Amino acid sequence: MAAPPPYESVLADANGGDCLFASSSFRQPEPGAQAMQEEAEPMLRITVTEPAKQGEGISAFVSFMVVTRYREPGCPARDVMRRYSHFAWLHEQLTARYKGCIVPSLPEKSVAQKFQLKADFITMRMRALEVFLNKVAAHPMLKDSPAFRQFLEASDHEWSVEMARWQAEANASKPPAVNGALAWLKSLQHTAQNMVTGRSDDALEDAEYLKVRDYINSLETHLVEAHRQAARLVRKEADLSTALTEFGVAAEQLGKHDADGSVHAAMDVLCARSGQIGAASRQRADALALEFEAPFKEFARTIKSVQVAMADRASALSLYSQAKSELESRKARLAKVRGTPGLKEEKISEAEADVADAEQRVRSAKVSYDGIVATMTEELNRWQKERANEMRTMLQRFARAQAMSAAENAAQWSSLQLEASHSAAHGMTGQGVAVADGPHGQSSEPDMNLLPQLDATK
Repeated sequence: MAAPPPYESVLADANGGDCLFASSSFRQPEPGAQAMQEEAEPMLRITVTEPAKQGEGISAFVSFMVVTRYREPGCPARDVMRRYSHFAWLHEQLTARYKGCIVPSLPEKSVAQKFQLKADFITMRMRALEVFLNKVAAHPMLKDSPAFRQFLEASDHEWSVEMARWQAEANASKPPAVNGALAWLKSLQHTAQNMVTGRSDDALEDAEYLKVRDYINSLETHLVEAHRQAARLVRKEADLSTALTEFGVAAEQLGKHDADGSVHAAMDVLCARSGQIGAASRQRADALALEFEAPFKEFARTIKSVQVAMADRASALSLYSQAKSELESRKARLAKVRGTPGLKEEKISEAEADVADAEQRVRSAKVSYDGIVATMTEELNRWQKERANEMRTMLQRFARAQAMSAAENAAQWSSLQLEASHSAAHGMTGQGVAVADGPHGQSSEPDMNLLPQLDATK
């Protein structure tokens, strides 16, 4: 699959008006932009910390401390305990309430990891949940959601009451299965009619939006692949750490075969330094996982959120199209009724009422669709700018970290050369390998110049 085009090439508005993914997103910040950005910073900062395992076996779960600190003077920090299912509740509430919004993504629910609850899994999940909450706090619409405030501030008792109330309402408001079946059959009938007539709901959609939709769908594949390769880099760094540590142990064992010679001293230095570099490599692997792999995974997850918003738009357009088709059908029936001689007036009035009802449905569906379109236009541009900035910052940090890593490794290995050379020279001074005299009274001590040396000049 070919790589998607650069953002600035997608739907650039030649007339200078608002558009999706405009190239102006890539202009340099204007004077005063930093001050404006500081003013636009969220009014609160959220930290997810202190994971605690609750229960055992299949019922075990991890709860987290959610700490909210407000920028307003005099506002005390709020600390609440929440578990993953509570985060999922918040995500569901936001997705259902704000159609067309790109709701920040949650980390995936892992059944396999649930039974293991390893420390690294919990750490990565805790970090992803913190990112989720802070993205909601920075969102221009979602930050004011009552559900979000309740999640952050409700006490344990208030939260338990709310969860029980929500569960009861969800069970009571669940539509009968027959209603779902009827809606599905109606949608299927609409699709079949489009196939017969050769029409498509996309014919009613904005042509520029269709290009953006195709772009985003193709972008998903490339982000998933980028995350896969980022994970490979993390594994490579972790494998290097293990290899260096194990090599140091092997070097130490090798040096023991020359207990009084220069090789032993040099191998001791090599063992120590390999362990140090291996430990540093392990730290870099952990940092890469958090600062490089995790953001790529977040980018890939966010595409799913964008697709959910696009699905809301497609559903609203389908309902609008169905309403128009129903209106046309009822108008045709009204015309037929009016053209039928001797038909009672009440039949005509009934058909006219049906047309009026269908017209109201069309207007309502159009308002709903237009609202989602307006929301998505702002959301897609906001998301594009946010993602571009985040990716740019992440790559800059990655490049700096790699450069520092290379410099540190070079310094470590260079110092090892000097230390190994010094140790070898120290080991040779007056420390021959003593053995019994050979025949004719000549010493059989081996010539140390024939033993392998670590020469710092080579």
